[in-house]
Formats: sequence, structure tokens, C-alpha cells
Amino acid sequence: MIKSAFVMAASSVLFLLVGCGSDTKEETLSETLKTPEVKVSEVTVSSFRVDWGKVYGAENYTYSLDGAEVDSTKALFVTFNGLDAAKEYVVKLQAEPVKGSSKTSSEPVYIHVRTSDISQLEKPEITVGSAYASKTIISWSVIPGAGSYEYTVGEISGTTTENRVTLSNLAKGTDYIFTVKAIPAGSGSTASESAQTSFTTSSEDVPTLLIVPENVLADAVVFDVYATPDATYYYDVVSSSTLLQFDEATVIERYRSAIIEYAKSKGISLQLAMASVLKIGTNTIGVSSLASEMSYDIIVFGMDYNGNVTTGLYTKRITTTATGWSSGPNYGGTDWFSQNFYLTNAYLGLTGYGWTNSVWTTWKGQDVQSIRYRLLPTSTFNKVFSDPYDKEAVKAFLRDTSYSYAVRSDYIALVNSSSGYNSVTPCNSGVSYTMSALATSTSGEEELTVNSITTKTTSEAYTWFSIAALVNEKYGPTSSKMACVLKGVGIESGKLVIIKTAALANVPESSYPAIIADKGTELKESYLEYINGNGLALVVDVEPQTSYTVMATVVNKAGDKLTKHASVTTTAAQTKAARTRATTVFENLAANAEASPVGLRLDGVEAIPVFEAPKSAEDLWTIIHNMNIFGTNYEK
Repeated sequence: MIKSAFVMAASSVLFLLVGCGSDTKEETLSETLKTPEVKVSEVTVSSFRVDWGKVYGAENYTYSLDGAEVDSTKALFVTFNGLDAAKEYVVKLQAEPVKGSSKTSSEPVYIHVRTSDISQLEKPEITVGSAYASKTIISWSVIPGAGSYEYTVGEISGTTTENRVTLSNLAKGTDYIFTVKAIPAGSGSTASESAQTSFTTSSEDVPTLLIVPENVLADAVVFDVYATPDATYYYDVVSSSTLLQFDEATVIERYRSAIIEYAKSKGISLQLAMASVLKIGTNTIGVSSLASEMSYDIIVFGMDYNGNVTTGLYTKRITTTATGWSSGPNYGGTDWFSQNFYLTNAYLGLTGYGWTNSVWTTWKGQDVQSIRYRLLPTSTFNKVFSDPYDKEAVKAFLRDTSYSYAVRSDYIALVNSSSGYNSVTPCNSGVSYTMSALATSTSGEEELTVNSITTKTTSEAYTWFSIAALVNEKYGPTSSKMACVLKGVGIESGKLVIIKTAALANVPESSYPAIIADKGTELKESYLEYINGNGLALVVDVEPQTSYTVMATVVNKAGDKLTKHASVTTTAAQTKAARTRATTVFENLAANAEASPVGLRLDGVEAIPVFEAPKSAEDLWTIIHNMNIFGTNYEK
């Protein structure tokens, strides 16, 4: 007998059909797991989520979408993304018994879900820049497709087209709740959910110097310093790991002394030197050459032209993003056409184009007949399309020859080659760009790909942790020994995994942090001094002609966490030894790794640059900024 139920979720009607069963005896039915009870939520134009209750006796759950390959999970939910708008999908779900038990799989449940044809705008992410009775500054993420934003705080409500608001006339030392939602610019979407945050206004007056971050990139930060028109002050951006090691008075005195001593050494008057490094009044300031995915403190303190300190130290912590990170849209790609949108400095010397002034695109396909594309700043892309995930609207835009460009026919042959077709487009630094491409196959099938990336502001590559996998005769035979080289700054702890690459055949890189957390070997405390110095090589016994992957997650003094990985293949053995073919299993070799017997100080190929030496500059503030005034090698 077919059982059925009807469930409403968002704007979609869901049909749940439970598979056929027979009228057997009660004791027979007890051997079959209970059918999961499901709930559908978060239905959008391109995704939906299915949750279900835990089934007693089930070890995991198998599911498939529209009859595709069956997958399994131990979780009690699954989310499907990258779907088409206004289309019905069928999910099949079953509970699977614990291995060795007498129970059998549950009857399957079939969930029919129709994606929405009208999308809801994303919910804004709120940042409280400052919270004072007379000056509370709150900003939120720019939402693609939004024409305005409605906000409330206490008895105050308003609408703005900007993604920030400055509030005054609040009470001191009072708790407030701030809410904001994005309002669509057109009819293609609905208003976002209301985002909410709470804050407490300070019981103090607005400080003499108020720091409010405006934009944080992978290698730069832009911030405002609010001050009275005649206030003079010094500012810098320092790694949080460094700042945590010094008290306020020491930090201020280090900077003050550095400026005074430099002025004396160059025969410059103190007043002229101070005028060169101090800011006056309210300013918008940018600092670049920062390391990605790292915590920094913006610091400001008052000082006059005679070198007298006039205020205490004010700080504001920020964390830089991952290199290339963009809030713009990313979707599309099939087995017959893919787009790789990326940054590189590899061709800077040859072409003059690097990751500060260009973006690179590789198209690779099979039986591709034509491609039409357009590169736009992400902000422009979001204005052109009220819903950046409206695939049909983007396709229509790219089909229009007035708005898009066609890839030349002789380049299409390269697209269909094994290496694909690579191209570069000049761009501005520190800007997010979105590349959209519509490929058509020889059979007339279309595939839309959209990717976003943010260019860097400096040509240097800064990071606070790097990892490499090497085979080098210095560490022993290249067929039976490999080295894992770790180098970083301010690292306090970490976990390491060294395994055969074959064991990761179906494991996405996004799962590496979880693997390390579960299977990783703790880095010995005695290793940290060398990792934070010139680097540390750990050597392990391996098999010939085999690929190995090393991966590590480390944590620095400020609590930042970073995961990196690398791979290497060993050479063939000089004399063949009998080998038994066996199934690859997950075995972490890191526990057997030993510090390099050739010494802990690394050089040559083993030395991995983390922070480059500061470059000379005529600007006095830059000279002071680049000084190693805290006695560390990671104050950038």
C-alpha cells in the first residue's frame, strides 16, 4: 500500500511517498528500520534543505537526487545547492542499519520539492564599529539586488541606500538591539530576513580617537579615525600576536623612541619628523602588505609635534580575509565545460600582469562550440542583476551581443584541448570582479558559469604559515625518505597529517581541517621554536614511486587558525623489491616523523619565504612602520 503525505515549505508543495510494503506479521515488520520523518526548509531558487528525525538502530542514511548516484551521511540533514529555479526535484531517502544487525533498510521516502521562482535576498551581516551614546556606527554587508535597507534600534527606525548608519542621541551604558533587512531594488526577489545584533553603549564619552574599520581585504585594511579637527596622532597596523606580548606604555614608547632616534640619526628636526608621521583630525587611512587570514590590531595614540604623548593607546582588531576572497556569486560548471577564475603572479615578469592588476581565466571543455562572456566589477554585476543567481537573466544578458563578447573560433579549439584556454584581463587592485561565461556545446546544450574574486593590493605574497613536501638526498634516499617542511610566525600549536595521496581520492580539500582535527598528530612544543624561526623539516620513511600529502592546521598567539597542505611523489627504487598490492588505508605517518638529522636550520630549497624583507621607502611613516621595533619578525 502506498502511503503519502503533503508538506508545505516556503512556496513549494512537497509530496512524500513511502515505498511499497507488505502486510506481514508484526515480528517481521520489527526487523525493518522505521522510515525517517522528514522536513523541508530553506527553499530558494537554487537550493533546499531536507532534515529528518533520528531512526533508532540506523547507522547512516542514504539519499539521492532525481535518481542520481546514491550518497550517504551520518548527519540528520542534507542540503542541495546549484539547482535550477522553478523546477521540481525528487529526493529519495532511506535509513540504513548498523552492520551486523538483524534489521534491514527502511522503506524509502520520496520527497518532491519545487525550487522557488522568486529568490529572497541574503540576510545582511552586521558589524558594530563603535558604540557610544553620541556616536554609534553600525555597518553591514552589501547585499546583491538590494535597493535599500530598513533598520531599527530602540525607538528609532529608518531607511538608507548605504550599508552603514551613524546613530546619536542614545543613552549611555544602555543595551540596544539593532535590526536591519535588505529591500529588493526590483520585483525579482523578496526582502531578506531581518539580521539582528545587540550592543551596549559605553558609559564613557566618545574617545578622543575613534577607530572604525571600513574595508578588510586579504592583504590590506581601510579604516576611519574620528578625531577633533586639531587632534594629532600616530597610527599603525600590527599583528595581534605581536601586540599581545607588550603593555600599552611599552608599545607607545617603542614608536615614540623610534621616531625620535631616526630624526636624530638623519639630522631632521623633531617637529619636521613628527609632522611627517602624524595625522591630524578625522582621516580615512589604508595600510597594505598584510598577511592573509591573520588577526591585526589597528593602533592609534595621540602625540604632538614635540613628541609628547597626549592620549593612551586605542586599538581595534580585524582579521584579513583569504587571498582572492569575494562575496560575489560563484556557481556553474559541468563535466563538459568548466571555468577557473583565479589570481597569479607567475607571469608578472613576462607579461607585466600579476595579482594586483589582472585576473586570469581558464576555460576547459569537450565539444564546446561557442562561448560568450563578460567581466564586470562585482558591484556592477550586482546592480545589473537584482538577483545575481538568476541564471536565466544572466544567460539572456550573455546571449545579447551588445553586452557580451565571443571567444574567437580558433581559441575554441584550445578550450577543447587537454590543457584548456587561458586568458588574462587587466584590472584594478583591491577590487572584486565577477566573470560570467555561457558555453554552448555542439549538440546545442548551454552551461552558465559565474565566479568572483578580489585582486590583491600588493605584489608580495604574505602568509604566517607555509608547508611543503620534499624529496631531497639531504634527507636520505629520494625513494624511501620524504620531508615535511613547516615554517611560520607566532605559531603556538598545531596538528600534522602525512598520508598517501591515494587515501584522499574522494575527499574534498574542504574536509582537510576535519581530518587533521580527528587524525592529526600534535606538533611537539620543542619544534615550535624552529618552525617560528628558519623552518623545520620532519623526515619520515615512505614507499618508492608513491604520492604523499602533508597537511597541517596551526594556531597562533592571537587564536588565528590556518590549514595548509602540499604533496610530493617519491622516486623509483634503485633495486626493485617485491611489493604486495594492498588496498590503500588511511594511515597518518606523522607520528613517526623525526626532525631532520642534517640540522634544524634550513636553507636553499627548504627555506620557504613567509615575510619578505621590508622594501626601502622615502616616506618616514613607512620607514617607521617597516622597522622591527618589537624585536620580532612578524610585526607586519
